[in-house]
Amino acid sequence: MIQVIKERHSVRTFENKTISLDDEKIIQKVLDDTMQETPPFQTPVKLYFLRNKDAHSPESKKVGMYGYVKHVPAYITGSTQNTKEGLLDFGYLFEKAVLELVKRGFGTVWLSGDFDNQDLENFARAGDVVPVMAPVGYPGYKQSLKERFLRMKQEASDRKKHEDLFGVKDFNSPVEKNHPYYEVLELVRLAPSALNKQPWRILVDEDVFHLYLQRTEKFPAQAADSEMINMGIAIRHIMIGLESLKHSGTVAIADSAPRPEGLEYVVSIHVN
Repeated sequence: MIQVIKERHSVRTFENKTISLDDEKIIQKVLDDTMQETPPFQTPVKLYFLRNKDAHSPESKKVGMYGYVKHVPAYITGSTQNTKEGLLDFGYLFEKAVLELVKRGFGTVWLSGDFDNQDLENFARAGDVVPVMAPVGYPGYKQSLKERFLRMKQEASDRKKHEDLFGVKDFNSPVEKNHPYYEVLELVRLAPSALNKQPWRILVDEDVFHLYLQRTEKFPAQAADSEMINMGIAIRHIMIGLESLKHSGTVAIADSAPRPEGLEYVVSIHVN
């Protein structure tokens, strides 16, 4: 899964064809399996597969807060409680589903915002929100290894530097490359985020990760807090990194965690 994280890129143009019935079964099984996992705060999260009735429209369409997409044959989406814990759990589970689909060769892209779609609204239980959609289908172009490398290099250059995001005990002490958890944090740096703002900030203190949210000024108002969903994605990536080191993690609210000025404390992850 680490290689999937490193090679994944957003797909906004899909092949102009429908999802086959066999592939629909594969996608649905990924969603069903994902919902069997218990997220950190045990919030009920529902995930859905939705075919796009306008898949063969020749026009690109803007979906959600941002993101023009073309020839989208289907979407995955879901609903959750509109609470901090619910949105963290949603990001945590939805990212698992997205990575599993990419691993199987499907193209995807995270799209957040307020969705004007009656079908989606019908999915949400009373009090819940539908915070995210991800188009899913067959990537609409084939890239050579050289093209993929150049694209990955460009996307990497657009991201914040490691030292701008993470620190050891305080943010004046960067996490050096020889640190045992450097590669775990690198997986967070590569994670997707709304508007690519990379709002996560993380302090490592021995075997504890303290996660903070750097709020984006003038972030578009939405029914659900997309930046908190981003933190759920970060938790997932940390867990994947820890698993690669034969460790696991326990997510909890730590009253003793540092509270740096200007940052919103979210959770802590204790390495087991």
